[in-house]
Amino acid sequence: MKNLIIVITFTILFGGCTVNFGEPKPEEIVKVEEVKPKLWPLRKKEFWYAKYFLSMAINPSVQQMLTPEMVFDVVVCTVDQFEKDYDYVKFTQDIGDRKVIPPETSKYIYDISLDCSHQVQKLYDPHRDNTKNMPVIPLKQSI
Repeated sequence: MKNLIIVITFTILFGGCTVNFGEPKPEEIVKVEEVKPKLWPLRKKEFWYAKYFLSMAINPSVQQMLTPEMVFDVVVCTVDQFEKDYDYVKFTQDIGDRKVIPPETSKYIYDISLDCSHQVQKLYDPHRDNTKNMPVIPLKQSI
């Protein structure tokens, strides 16, 4: 009798505690599509190349540091980055059509331009590893 109770107890304990979760569901495969930014109209992009080149090329501090060809390469790099970061309509609203640019936007433009100028200087002088000795144009002079 004692053995029967032990057998029934273990049967209920192990048999009743087993939970059937059913068959595992196959995992859904999530496809990640790379969203390509909408390219700016070519004529509008060329306009911004010209406008930004003019604003940089007439700056005496930039003239001391970069040749006109280097300035153009910086401009192309910068405007291409704008194209990646902004839709054309949003760009014109936030940056292009504004007479006064907010400080955070000015910093964004400055940071991109500075990064592009470092890239261009490395292209033209690959032996220059130490960019700390290069004079940096203050934000107020660069815009």
